[in-house]
Formats: sequence, structure tokens, C-alpha cells
Amino acid sequence: MADVFNQEFVVSLIIAFSVYVILRGVAIFFGKAGKGYLENLQSQTGRLYLQLIGGYYILSGVLGLLIPRLDWKTEDIYFAIAIFAITSVVFWVTLDLFMKRERKKLQQN
Repeated sequence: MADVFNQEFVVSLIIAFSVYVILRGVAIFFGKAGKGYLENLQSQTGRLYLQLIGGYYILSGVLGLLIPRLDWKTEDIYFAIAIFAITSVVFWVTLDLFMKRERKKLQQN
């Protein structure tokens, strides 16, 4: 499995996808994309939410760029993927809860 990361085609796919994720993150961070995440939430914290989402995408892309450079064993790769998956789930669930709470506040006012 670890030999898969030495193949040029797989490495180029990983790099291309990581660059795409970074560019998407930059666009979301600066508010040029990602408006669908906010739906109709217009508030002071809406910009903060976009910046958090953009930062998440940028971090994910940077971590993706590191994958081909690592000389890990298969178990290390699986462990890193598991940590990233758990962290991602916690991030998105927490962000979703905060956004729903913000929507409730706006609807009450």
C-alpha cells in the first residue's frame, strides 16, 4: 500500500486535488465563494464562519500536499486518516451547531 504513493500518476492526482482544495479555501476565506454554506444567514459572524470554512479547506489542502512526501508505513497512513476524519467531523458538527444557533437568534429578533 505504501508503494502506491510512489507512483507518479497517483502523486500528481493528490497534488492536483490538494491545490484545488487550497484555491477553493482561499476563495471561501475571502468571500468570493461558499455563500451556500451560509444560506440566508446575514450577520456579523457570517464572515467569521466563511473564514473558518476557508481555513479548514486551506489546512486540508496543505496536509494533502504533504502526503506524497511522507515515508510512512501503511498503519501510519491509516492512523493519520482516522485522526483527520474525526477532527473534520467535530469541526463540521460544531460549526453547524453554531450556525443553527445564530439562525435562531436572527429569527427571534
